[in-house]
Amino acid sequence: MSKKLLYTVLAGALSISVLAACGEPVDEEAPMDDPATIDEPADDPVTD
Repeated sequence: MSKKLLYTVLAGALSISVLAACGEPVDEEAPMDDPATIDEPADDPVTD
């Protein structure tokens, strides 16, 4: 394999990896406005 072909393949792989890193990050957490995640006090009165 010639050096020129090897360098071209390596440069292409580097370019693809750089472009793959440029993007929006994936948010895997639940959104904050999800009603299932909000802790609210119960509406029941406390009896002794």
